[in-house]
Amino acid sequence: MTAFDATKNPPTMDFADIDGHPVTVRPIHDAGLSRNVVELVVRGATVRLSNGIVPKFVDGVTTAAFLGEVENVATGNHTPAGA
Repeated sequence: MTAFDATKNPPTMDFADIDGHPVTVRPIHDAGLSRNVVELVVRGATVRLSNGIVPKFVDGVTTAAFLGEVENVATGNHTPAGA
């Protein structure tokens, strides 16, 4: 089995925010820390997250999205599927 190498062609996930601006998520090797981290680029601003914080970050995003959508449904302004 070959180990993942974030220094060579890391897999990238690309999204667009609601205004159509690019959002990119990818694993990268941080030479300064000498370890792999998750890089998040939103509107040209880069954030590097420790792999250990990602589950907590995902929980926070999921909770915010859920609560926001509950409010949207309650006000009759639900998010269309796939949007």
